[in-house]
Amino acid sequence: MKHWLTILLTVLTTTLQAQQRFEATVVDARTDEVLPFASVYVDSQVSTITNAEGTFALSCQPADTLRITYVGYKSTTIQASLLRNVVRLEPQALLLHEVTVVPIGPMVNKICKETLRMRRKHAGKKSHFYYRQTAFSDSTCYEFVEAFLKGGAAVALHDLKLQSGRYAGLQSDDDNAYAFFGNFFTFSQLEVAETYAQPLPDEDVVPLFRNYDKFYDLSYNVKAEGDDRIFIIHFEPKPDIVKKYAILGATLYVDEKTLHLRRIVGTGYNFRIQTKFTSSNDQGPYLTMIKNYSTDFSYVIDLTEDNGFPEVQSAFVEAVYEADGKTITTRSLLYNLGNNDKKRRHSFWGRMFNSIAEQFTKSDDQDLRFGSVLHKKIEQQGYDPEFWSRNEIVRRTPIEQEVMELFEQQNLFGVFQ
Repeated sequence: MKHWLTILLTVLTTTLQAQQRFEATVVDARTDEVLPFASVYVDSQVSTITNAEGTFALSCQPADTLRITYVGYKSTTIQASLLRNVVRLEPQALLLHEVTVVPIGPMVNKICKETLRMRRKHAGKKSHFYYRQTAFSDSTCYEFVEAFLKGGAAVALHDLKLQSGRYAGLQSDDDNAYAFFGNFFTFSQLEVAETYAQPLPDEDVVPLFRNYDKFYDLSYNVKAEGDDRIFIIHFEPKPDIVKKYAILGATLYVDEKTLHLRRIVGTGYNFRIQTKFTSSNDQGPYLTMIKNYSTDFSYVIDLTEDNGFPEVQSAFVEAVYEADGKTITTRSLLYNLGNNDKKRRHSFWGRMFNSIAEQFTKSDDQDLRFGSVLHKKIEQQGYDPEFWSRNEIVRRTPIEQEVMELFEQQNLFGVFQ
């Protein structure tokens, strides 16, 4: 028994020593502009995406092959040991409208039906997600949230539950100062297809539904790589509609052969969001107020078909608005870690991962609904600094890293005010 244990430890030590940390920035080969949220894939257990600045980091063996993809660009593969500071991706060729065989109107209807079919068929399949949220007042970051979530990812995120998380925030000294978006995670759960023929006044308007042409002006492009073509369909909300509804403006990247969504980029107008303010009053130094407001936000959602159906791989959301003379910016990034229980359980590394995962699933999963305050739910579970020291998942930007380290030094994590 001791002999086999010695061999196992030797193999484990050798494997760990063989792994190295590799970093690079992914850019457009023609313009050198960074490509945020590009997919970097080694295998089902080793993958990540680039952050908002186009940079990624992951640990793997030097002989491993990285496959780097970005919708609308030619994918590339490179051995980890040959990786340099910059990876350049070539954009796919932009074709003329005349190359399309099917008129875009009927095509949109087919895309809508296929999107709804995929959502129904795979609604029960769950994944694990890593979530990061930051908030800034002008240039000062005063909030940092990280969490592991679980829920459905087919076409759109849904039924999210909190597994574990950590939160740190600075209390403002200013009266009526903005504190946080309590339900910002809900903005990652954007639906782009609905079954209604006419949305009700209190319903969100999305691009893919029966009478979309009454609410949107439509235009499109086509990109191609070999025999593969992607339709890039722009849904611009009509000016009079923006005044009446919460509506998603969107550009959909759609695979011509499968009619499956590959990427969704756009702006949401007039969406509800919860904000927490602090204000002094006669009863004490501060009074907490939770209100619902309307705000516009931008978003980028990438989808993958690694599991044979379109599911959300990552979601980035940013909201910017003015409050009390300050520019308030809140950002969130969500990344799909896959169904780790199924993918990892049969391998040695899978068992290693599951043993770590047990640390953030000891508490009962907590439903996250529109009215949920993520920070409060995180506080109820307690804070394990040892666990969080091992989990970066998606590389932090320099300012995110600086803020996280500052909050750690001040022992602010795990405390909610």
